[in-house]
Amino acid sequence: MINHNNKKLEVSLELINDFLSRTGVIGSEGNPEHRYLWTDAFAVQACFALSKEPEGENYRDYALKLIDLVHHILGQYRKDDPRKGWISGMSPDEGENHPTAGGLRIGKKLTEQTDGEPFNQSLEWERDGQYFHYLTRWFNSLLQAYKETGEKTYARWAAELIKAGERFIGKTPGLPGISWKMNTDLSRPVVESMGTHDPLEGLVCVISAIEAAPESIIYLDTLKQDFQDLCQDMSWFTTDALGIGGLLLNTALTAELSLNRKPLPPYIRPGYLFAESLAGIQAYSKLEFNRLRPADIRLPFRECGLSLGFRVLYGIRDRHQSLDIDFSELGKFLYLVEDIEDFWSDPDNQQSQTWSAHRDINEVTLASSILARHHPQAFCFTGRSGST
Repeated sequence: MINHNNKKLEVSLELINDFLSRTGVIGSEGNPEHRYLWTDAFAVQACFALSKEPEGENYRDYALKLIDLVHHILGQYRKDDPRKGWISGMSPDEGENHPTAGGLRIGKKLTEQTDGEPFNQSLEWERDGQYFHYLTRWFNSLLQAYKETGEKTYARWAAELIKAGERFIGKTPGLPGISWKMNTDLSRPVVESMGTHDPLEGLVCVISAIEAAPESIIYLDTLKQDFQDLCQDMSWFTTDALGIGGLLLNTALTAELSLNRKPLPPYIRPGYLFAESLAGIQAYSKLEFNRLRPADIRLPFRECGLSLGFRVLYGIRDRHQSLDIDFSELGKFLYLVEDIEDFWSDPDNQQSQTWSAHRDINEVTLASSILARHHPQAFCFTGRSGST
């Protein structure tokens, strides 16, 4: 059974079970329509991690059920949208075979901004649509499902999803970039400013898609070049906790790609990404992090996003000693990760408004961070099914 002698593993199990029950993946009390792409993506990988625990095989089934729910809910228009069916515009049968071809909705509470409606920046945080960086997150969960099951369909769906992401790339001459947010059917940008790491994540996903589904090179090769152009001369440095965590995850992903002897451009090689990550975490530890700061003015999912990225990269260090990565330097910040996990595992701190306001994503990100210590490869698969 799940190791109940490990207090942190017990915490992660309770958090994931709470999330799965509340959102209708297990049991009969929750609401399966309550889907949010970013949270669900990490929940899929957390379930795969739990499935590796003794007698945890049911969590593999939960992960696959969650994938199916996301595709049928976030791959289709909202119930309060006059448009119906798959957001790709495909017929019901085609949509079943290609559920990610039109991308996937975010899962926000409010309907998207209508065409011609004045832009409201504060309201846009609560409106539905599509985020590019959420698509890349779900992409990685689909590749993990391919690894766990050996079912090539998941790799194909991942490749089709990143292909849909092509529509985020601006084609205006002299104004290259990736729109941060698009409307639901990807027909127009809503927020055109580009996320710091969007080009990096896009390129890593395309390379991973071609590795997992070589036939996809036919329709991904041009997109790969677009992302390469966007990545040139970019600095990935950030002091944002969640951004650092994402950069550490991408360092792990490119490290895994390097095991398959994939030639990577210099600006996304694991050594370069690690140097940027390390500089970010050094600055964050000095300027941003304060273990004495009360819970009500901290954002748990952002902090736990950092600890998750750290756990994944540090957890696979024995596989990558030949790379230009000084894991001993990264290890100096293990105290910070332990502080974050311990702080947010404390039931008293989970009573804070910052925890309850974003309960789903907080629970799943903290659980994922804890689980990544024991099963880091559940969060960073890039290659062919069955590769080690």
